Amino acid sequence: MVNLTKVFWLYGRSGAGKTTLARRLLAGLHNRNIPAIYLDGDEMRSSLCSDLGFKSEARLENHRRIAEVARLLALQGLNVVVSTMAPEHRHRDLVSQTLGARLIWYYIHAPLAVCMERDPKGIYKRAKEGQIKLLIDYPFEAPRPQECVNYIDTSVQSTDDCFQVILETTQAQLADYII
Repeated sequence: MVNLTKVFWLYGRSGAGKTTLARRLLAGLHNRNIPAIYLDGDEMRSSLCSDLGFKSEARLENHRRIAEVARLLALQGLNVVVSTMAPEHRHRDLVSQTLGARLIWYYIHAPLAVCMERDPKGIYKRAKEGQIKLLIDYPFEAPRPQECVNYIDTSVQSTDDCFQVILETTQAQLADYII
């Protein structure tokens, strides 16, 4: 039997809406009796990746670990929803190499000014106060075409509209899923 499970990876800046949309996607999958689990970048940072910092090499290792966990869960028959910043091409390249064809990218976009205004976790405020380094000035490399198949701009669409786009794409990806 072919393993049809997918990894739905939502990435973008802090405050763009990744977590909100990922949690809604997880609930949507569960409502359709599709087995799924959610890996939140912040939760992974406070547990499995708590030994890592925020410089580029540490972020790369953070994404390697999350991708490996997602791969192992998918091999066990779970669809996986992941949300992380994944700010560099090489982070996304590593994730793509690890997960291959089961990976579905969702670029959750909002301009930096909008993310800073939203600031749901107080991260930008702490960065401005000097408590967190490498966030505001850390480069976020715009996605390349292969990483941007599913582009969601949360600054111009409502959360409900953004979720509908994600749900439609997800349903298409799981059309052959057998429970």
